[in-house]
Amino acid sequence: MAVDPSSLLASRVPRAEAVARDLEAQILGGGLAPGERLGTKDDLRQRFSVAVATVNEAVRLLEMRGLIEARPGPGGGVFVANSSVRVALKRSGLQATWGTARFADCLAVRNGLEPLLCRDAAANRTPEDIAALREILAAMEACAATDPDAYFELNWALHRRIARGCRNAPLHSIYLTLLDFLEDGLRPGDLREFNPEKDVAIHRELVDAIEEGPGPRLDAAVASHVAMPVDLRNPQSRSRPDARPRPSEA
Repeated sequence: MAVDPSSLLASRVPRAEAVARDLEAQILGGGLAPGERLGTKDDLRQRFSVAVATVNEAVRLLEMRGLIEARPGPGGGVFVANSSVRVALKRSGLQATWGTARFADCLAVRNGLEPLLCRDAAANRTPEDIAALREILAAMEACAATDPDAYFELNWALHRRIARGCRNAPLHSIYLTLLDFLEDGLRPGDLREFNPEKDVAIHRELVDAIEEGPGPRLDAAVASHVAMPVDLRNPQSRSRPDARPRPSEA
């Protein structure tokens, strides 16, 4: 698919985010199937007429969103994520019908898995994991009070990055599947009440506790996180490609 570089570079969003949005629209719009190869990073650089650093950042953004996988070595490159339930649903034309009951059921299961996943991620944490979590958390703090849409995008990205540190493959897969469904079923407008300062503080403590490792502090941080009230109006399904452009997940 040809891209008009002038329209891309004239965008009012950062170039890496513009590239990420273009690829995301293709993936979720049904133009690309799970497992399909997008090309190498150099292919993407030439296609969008951008710098190497821009392509690297765009790939990182899409990896955070669970939409692509970057594979090194011969035959490697950038691929549509096989594990993304959202990609498979959009590709098949299926959509979930969301109501408060179904959303609450998925949230309850996600919350039940949260202690297991966070303990595993904390036990296997690396300096790279912690640095990535703090980068996302800093971006959350920066937009919490001014841009709820961006904040929620980053919130999902933070939890996907925590899950990335989990070495239990079945737990990792089930947890990400639930996140996909929950993200597609919720927007900031669905919440009756949102306290950005409190929400940031709870997530900051969760990241601090993961850095410290398994123990009472982590258990308490997870308990505080899963106890956060989610007071919903009536979330309904949405078609992601028709939603407003997604902000950078930093």
